[in-house]
Amino acid sequence: MMMTTLFIAATLTAASAGAPTPGKLSPDVSKEMMAAIVATNKALGLESWPMHDVKPCIDRGGQGITAKEVTSDETRRCGASALEKGFPELGKSYALAVPMAEIGPVTVLAIGIDGSEGWGAYSCDPDRKCLPVKIGSPNKWGKRIAERIERACAEPGTLWFPADKRACPNAAPATTAATVPPPAATAPPPAKH
Repeated sequence: MMMTTLFIAATLTAASAGAPTPGKLSPDVSKEMMAAIVATNKALGLESWPMHDVKPCIDRGGQGITAKEVTSDETRRCGASALEKGFPELGKSYALAVPMAEIGPVTVLAIGIDGSEGWGAYSCDPDRKCLPVKIGSPNKWGKRIAERIERACAEPGTLWFPADKRACPNAAPATTAATVPPPAATAPPPAKH
């Protein structure tokens, strides 16, 4: 009887070893979120990676007047190529958001979904870790990630990876201007009197 109890306890402990406790982010998902941010930053030439001898797949030009505009299509293509392999939890435990400005991508956010809701991380310098934090926690990092996610969700031009995983808390799925055309008019405008 004692042996059976020990065996059952050991089996349950082993089965739950990889699963995060409620309110915690799995260490494997945390590492993958950070790696996905870094891979996307490198591909898009963000966070000074080009100054660390990393060649991005898009040509952002240089500083100031030599900067070149980068389109949403170029950004999506380069981001997708950087994320093709090695990110099995992308779209399952987290999604990436890339807010766009007129000249191109601005930053990369990783936002927890499904069992990882409430966690997020954003781009950081190459010499730092982009650690996920609890979204909206009372410290400055929790507040910053919450603000960045709110802005990314409010911008229709934000690119999402995967494209169908818009990770906006308390929001209905929205379309992005870069991927879906506006709906056609169904009736002519009213006549002016």
